[in-house]
Amino acid sequence: MTNLDQKAFLARQPPFNRLAETELASLAGELRIGHFGSGEVLLKAGETPACLYFIIEGAVYEIDGDPDQPAQEGAKSLTAAKGAQSLWCVIALYGAEDAFDASALLEGTNLHSFVVSEPTRCLQMPRPVFLQAIQNYPQLASFYNRKISQRLAALHETDDNRDLAAFTIAKIQDAYIHPPVFVSAQQSIHQAALTMKAHKTNSILVQYGDEIGIVTATDLREAAIIQRQSVDDPVGPLATYELISMEPDDFLFNALLRMTHYNVNRLVIRDVKTIHGILEQIDLLSYLSNHSHLIALQIDRARSQEDLKWASRDLVNVIRDLHDKGIKIRYIMQLVSELNKKLLRKLFALIAPPELLENVCLLVLGSEGREEQVLKTDQDNALILRDGFNYSDLGQITREFTECLLDFGYPRCPGNIMVSNPYWTKSVAAFKDELFQWIVHPTHDSFLQFAIFFDAMAVAGDDNLLRHVKDHMYRLLGDHRSFYSQFAKSTVAFETPLGFFTNFVVEKDRDELDIKKGGIFPIVHGIRSLALEYRLPQTNTVDRITALSQRNLFKPSFGIELIEVFTYLSTLRAEAGLRKIREGRTQDNYLNPKDLNKIQREVLRDSFKIVNEFKKFIGYHFKLSMIS
Repeated sequence: MTNLDQKAFLARQPPFNRLAETELASLAGELRIGHFGSGEVLLKAGETPACLYFIIEGAVYEIDGDPDQPAQEGAKSLTAAKGAQSLWCVIALYGAEDAFDASALLEGTNLHSFVVSEPTRCLQMPRPVFLQAIQNYPQLASFYNRKISQRLAALHETDDNRDLAAFTIAKIQDAYIHPPVFVSAQQSIHQAALTMKAHKTNSILVQYGDEIGIVTATDLREAAIIQRQSVDDPVGPLATYELISMEPDDFLFNALLRMTHYNVNRLVIRDVKTIHGILEQIDLLSYLSNHSHLIALQIDRARSQEDLKWASRDLVNVIRDLHDKGIKIRYIMQLVSELNKKLLRKLFALIAPPELLENVCLLVLGSEGREEQVLKTDQDNALILRDGFNYSDLGQITREFTECLLDFGYPRCPGNIMVSNPYWTKSVAAFKDELFQWIVHPTHDSFLQFAIFFDAMAVAGDDNLLRHVKDHMYRLLGDHRSFYSQFAKSTVAFETPLGFFTNFVVEKDRDELDIKKGGIFPIVHGIRSLALEYRLPQTNTVDRITALSQRNLFKPSFGIELIEVFTYLSTLRAEAGLRKIREGRTQDNYLNPKDLNKIQREVLRDSFKIVNEFKKFIGYHFKLSMIS
């Protein structure tokens, strides 16, 4: 390879591709070529690396353990026979145009060993040259010193600039703005609730002299149910008078930024003293999807199951449109969750008579309860009945509900976690008895059932029924502290797949890895276990991470890393699912690493390393090593 070829090769490698021609030529002149045979050890754990390796062709394993000893059974090693004693295992695989190990060069020692998998040719940059380049060129230093959250931001930067171009010129007045609804501060909480119901809105404006405040449906529930205030008390003290507002001719993109910054779901739209109305987050996101607001209207106006079926069929198009516009997966999850809850609520109202609606609470469980559903997946729902209430045709109604969802494109739950299963449709007292069995006499299956139920969210009926059951759950847990560690154990049940191509850490019968089992689930379940221990009311994983960070359970910076990694893995999962749907295949949790570009693979590798760090934290926090 000539010096010109070496320069061209280096120019393709991030972050060296940011250097000027003269700088590239200077560094390329310092590179040397190495040839290595299968099984050759390039670096041992604990050694100081002599150079940075760029693979031209071939493959190299990064391993945990002694490279001179046999590999784990099933590890793709040329130095150990299958079935050998498990002493080391592969944690990453590097192929053509991959580089390693910059972090070890910066820190002075490497944590793992590197073994050649097949005849390999590399370019080598001597350590002194690499370290001098880091000092000379700030763009290299900033790249190698960035945390994963910053790398993820850089990864999306180009796509965001391109895909959001149309969005950035849209104005707030282009989206749907809810007309303002006013009440006086002296009106009662009950009267305010009736006003909301009459105008079909989730928020109203409160007039207190010259001041204007806002009260939401959540505020009213908090006051009346949680704080047990009298519904005859005035609504004025519940209002927030420091309104977060914007003008109608401001950009919609700025509205999204402001909602995100202040962690609010609505903005007051006004100019000078004139209030035009309320911009809701779901309407902002609906505007981006071109027609998602039409789906919401279809659901609201549906008079039959067939009307709802037509609305549900467009959900995949909404997701695809939002994703194509560069909208972050977290916002898509929120919109899809809102539309799904609206659809389920409407379907149940069409099927169930008023008497039944008043005495039950319809729940969504699992990912739907966490508001982390993107594409249509299995049905996960349950029904809590008020103690003493019986309805003779309940079985027929729950079966019809399940069959309708199946007709709408929501597959049956393989575990039969649906309202049509009597196990998941029972009274408050019966659910309390079930919780006693899950907590006091846990089994492998009951841990799964408990996890699904813990993420439950009420979507229709009397949500007080769910609150009563969960209050009982926490009382039981107070006497059985050992349950927390047993419950958290599943966080470390699966290996983290740190390889990205060829046949590395993929299913034996397919060239894909399970991104949910290997990356998303450990974060979801680990955070869920902490949320259970700390009795957090949130069900959403990102909200739970934020709340745990605020309690100083771990450093805020690590919380940010976890949120970014969870979002990135969820995005890759959604993209893989959309790709399969376009190709006429069944969407699932599997990802083909060959569908990712080089930078995406590198970020995925770093994401899995953060997952491993989190699993270690969970193991230490819950003392999992002491559990048999």
